[in-house]
Amino acid sequence: MKNLPPNVYMQSYLQKAGVRFNINVVDTMCKKGFGLSFYVFCLLFILLSVIYFTDNICIFPDKAHFYCLSVLVILYLALYIVRVVRFRMIRSRLREDNDPIVVEAYAIVLFDLSSQNSEKIVKPKKSAILYKECGSKKPRFFTGVVKNKIEHHYYKDQIARVFIDRKHPRFYSVDDDKFYKTVSERLPQEQAKYAISALEGKLNTVSAKKEK
Repeated sequence: MKNLPPNVYMQSYLQKAGVRFNINVVDTMCKKGFGLSFYVFCLLFILLSVIYFTDNICIFPDKAHFYCLSVLVILYLALYIVRVVRFRMIRSRLREDNDPIVVEAYAIVLFDLSSQNSEKIVKPKKSAILYKECGSKKPRFFTGVVKNKIEHHYYKDQIARVFIDRKHPRFYSVDDDKFYKTVSERLPQEQAKYAISALEGKLNTVSAKKEK
């Protein structure tokens, strides 16, 4: 922890300190959208279509292999599209709420807990801004979009709004776009933000002691 910049914490450290939060799945999925794997499968689908319409299925040892592969590709693409559309609809519905939670930027969290085993410490490869609920004696915490890299920034005194599903609190959306537009007009970029970049070297030292 000593090697990390100010206001940057490991998820394991925050957990021990009693800071609990659900990861922002909604905004993360919407930001990710259609990733590389989706387009790879699209190309595979196009290739299979060409093979089918040109009557070249014979290049497969068995027609059953071709049809099985085709079904799997179509199923993958369909489920992928459904997932992306579903989360975009959830975010759209959440942001219709007229009573959002006001939060402020609290820190940057580095995810060093294994997704398969919450007790296992791993080298962090993802990060997100951590937000703290304003005006509450028992504040709740939320994250912004989770990035697949150790590089993030946030502005001092940054205020955002959280639109949360009252029945299913694990689903929520953080809106900080308005703040960014406002602060960018008032403050020079180099004076306004805290940033993390090229932290991998330091994290190697910090994580080496924790990895099992």
